[in-house]
Amino acid sequence: MWNPFDFTGKRFVIAGATSGMGKATAVKLNQQGADVCLIGRSQDKLNEVKKELSSDSCRCYVKDFSEPGGFQEIFDDAVADGKKIDGLVYCAGIAKIIPLNVLSYKSMDDSMRVNLYAFVEMLRLFSKNKYHVKNASTVAISSIAAEYPGKCQNVYSASKAALNMMVQSLAMELVEKEIRVNTIMPASTNTQMFLDANENRGKENVEQELKKQLLGLEEPEDIADIILFLLSAASRKITGRAIYADAGYLNL
Repeated sequence: MWNPFDFTGKRFVIAGATSGMGKATAVKLNQQGADVCLIGRSQDKLNEVKKELSSDSCRCYVKDFSEPGGFQEIFDDAVADGKKIDGLVYCAGIAKIIPLNVLSYKSMDDSMRVNLYAFVEMLRLFSKNKYHVKNASTVAISSIAAEYPGKCQNVYSASKAALNMMVQSLAMELVEKEIRVNTIMPASTNTQMFLDANENRGKENVEQELKKQLLGLEEPEDIADIILFLLSAASRKITGRAIYADAGYLNL
């Protein structure tokens, strides 16, 4: 019986793999037989994730996503054994809550570098024939904030909306290279980024926001399951889309 979620023999590059959705995706892919190439900012955290994987089919790369360059070396090493990459997952991101009166060019640029520019640079490289297999898939994490921004989520929401629009356009180019590309829009998810972003909002405000999610606070594994679907052949007719994965978020 055909199992679209059997990733045995496949290879995936995961950016932002040291925590949250990226880590959950790496673990689930590895459990399904995939080789994983993990990219993160901390070697120690990469080593911790690697310890949770069930095989030695894992490579780790240290990269600061706010700094340009350095991705080609990663892709070159990832395919050095002659095996191409089946999919790219981009989970890196920053979610700063910044009031207008302290918003600066630097803070805007910082968010765009990580939430958009680094992804586009990785996808530009991944699209080269020497790196990807036919019928490859790319998934990037956007946010429901791209549709329903909250107070002081100005730059974060803008960067995620730009990501969604970028993917729509890129899908038309990449279909010629047999690459699908989609984004996922989670709502509040139990990650360190969520905790950091809400550190100064107050418990009552956070609880009020979570009430908008009919299915409650999401877990990284919930989003990882959707990522695996979009990487699999079961989603072979989906590209250029921003997928709602928001626990039934209601913009009341």
